[in-house]
Amino acid sequence: MKVLSMILAGFVVGYAISDIRPSYSLLSRTAEFGSYWAIVNGLTVVALAACAAAVALARVSARAVLVVAIAAVLVIVFYTVGMVTGVLGQWVVAVGAGALLGAAAVLAGLDRGAQSSLAVAVLGAGLLGGALDAMVQKNDGPVFVWDVVGAEDDVRPQRAIVMVIVASVAAIALFLAHRNQVLQPHEPRKILLVGLPLPIAAGVLSWVAAGHEARSVEWLGALAGMTVLAVLAAFVLPRRDGRLLLALVAVSAAALGSFGFAAGDGAQLALSVGLLIVGAGIGHRWPQLYIGLGGLLVIAVASGIEGYSDLPTGSKFALPLVAAYVLVSVLATSPGSLALSLPALFMMTLPVSVFSASYEPSLSMNESVISRTSEPDHLVLSVAGLVVVAVVTVACAVLMRRPAVVSGTS
Repeated sequence: MKVLSMILAGFVVGYAISDIRPSYSLLSRTAEFGSYWAIVNGLTVVALAACAAAVALARVSARAVLVVAIAAVLVIVFYTVGMVTGVLGQWVVAVGAGALLGAAAVLAGLDRGAQSSLAVAVLGAGLLGGALDAMVQKNDGPVFVWDVVGAEDDVRPQRAIVMVIVASVAAIALFLAHRNQVLQPHEPRKILLVGLPLPIAAGVLSWVAAGHEARSVEWLGALAGMTVLAVLAAFVLPRRDGRLLLALVAVSAAALGSFGFAAGDGAQLALSVGLLIVGAGIGHRWPQLYIGLGGLLVIAVASGIEGYSDLPTGSKFALPLVAAYVLVSVLATSPGSLALSLPALFMMTLPVSVFSASYEPSLSMNESVISRTSEPDHLVLSVAGLVVVAVVTVACAVLMRRPAVVSGTS
């Protein structure tokens, strides 16, 4: 029941994140210019709220944490069905998702299975939630609207139905699994020294990468800055807790050339979900961080080959398997580190400019051909991702020299 509650809570968080527009990051298979809107729409707020909630709630009783978690679930539902609209609604859902993530991390404690379930659910729902929405949309049949406060256009009935069902079950599972729980010792306030500045600094770098016409130099500079930022933050966190942050940055970097998980249709979506589950299971049974990082290096190389020669390598199909394996292999960690690291996969991924490269009339003159390219180009993205994964691997090796986290300590 504890693992189930974490899966459901993670799905609610990730599905809410998928509505806050992480689709403008390279982890989406349809990256678009304009990801600075992701900052406005709440990813930074999610990260700040998650870190602050994890540190604050670890100092209260388990019942109080449970109340906050269930209240956050309801807040997200209220936004999804259109009861809170506009800019206020965006702030509400962002704070709610962050509070739920922080509370769930505290309830998961140092239980590796619970942490893994929460992390993989956030990862999967956050990255594949948009594809799930597309699959459940119906273009024919009766159309209905919700009788709610605010504009009807603010509500997507299919998403609302999914969220209401999952959130209701999540609230019940959280109550049943954690009503008699005793919390671990509280988190050190030192976590706030990383968790609060990190999203803001990452947002500035994302803005730099998205805000220039001649983008390659600025984009590569922002990527270098993001890598340095992640490494510094990882070393400030206690003991080996920074490995999770580094692993998530490595996943993001490996995705640069492959443009994310395969989710073009229902079959690909199901395959990506299945590979996430398999990767998590293997990582839980045989955790080997360096094997996982090596897999990410292979994916980055394969993406580079694909970008240089247009030879399909299937890297986007291997990515969810390896990503889940790496993620689970570095757990367990402290609840505070878990809460501040999970948003990093969405928050610390730089935008890429995708635009129409050419517009050529066809022979019939009735049709035209528009080709899409990116700036930086595919090969540069792949090589940059390969370098970042290599740097992160070295940083993880240095962090491994630190003492391991002892169960029952913070």
